[in-house]
Amino acid sequence: MSDQILIDLIKDNKKLICSIINKYTNYYEFDDLYQVSVIGIIKAYQNFDNSYNVKFTTYAYKYILSEVINFINNSKLIKVSRDYQKIYKKILE
Repeated sequence: MSDQILIDLIKDNKKLICSIINKYTNYYEFDDLYQVSVIGIIKAYQNFDNSYNVKFTTYAYKYILSEVINFINNSKLIKVSRDYQKIYKKILE
């Protein structure tokens, strides 16, 4: 995988990256989220297969979002189990 292909891929999908991470920029640094999103783009590129008849952006969306969510979950100061998070969401309803 050449560096120029990755650079072009990142430039072409900058709008997608920004649309995903804008939701979280109030709480986390834009640069950190952007770097994590680029890792998601690279992973999506490595696993993408044209035979699925899906656009790359559609395929890459889940990779970018999952990298961002993993970053957010790993950077929390207080770790809360998913069971407690589910209970909290039920209480709020």
